[in-house]
Amino acid sequence: MGKYIVVVESEKPPQIFIHDDVPNIGKVLEIKAEEIPNRVPASWLMERYNLSRKTIIDELRAYNLGGDGKHLYNPATVMPILDNLNKAKAQRQARRKN
Repeated sequence: MGKYIVVVESEKPPQIFIHDDVPNIGKVLEIKAEEIPNRVPASWLMERYNLSRKTIIDELRAYNLGGDGKHLYNPATVMPILDNLNKAKAQRQARRKN
């Protein structure tokens, strides 16, 4: 039996409980919640998006809330930008021709 992960983003938590049976899907075994801080450093974004520090700093230069030494960002603002950057990066990579 496989394990699948579903991510839900909403104002209120979903009404789903551990050991509930979801029709045509399966049984709920684990529920995790993630708190996102108000401001996040470039290192936090590096871990989340698997991008280099230089790429993050260059792409988000206009959104920097810290100084030149501390690069702090509002996650609500920069996460959609990095999501689109990851999608564009995956699309433009050429297939290898042998």
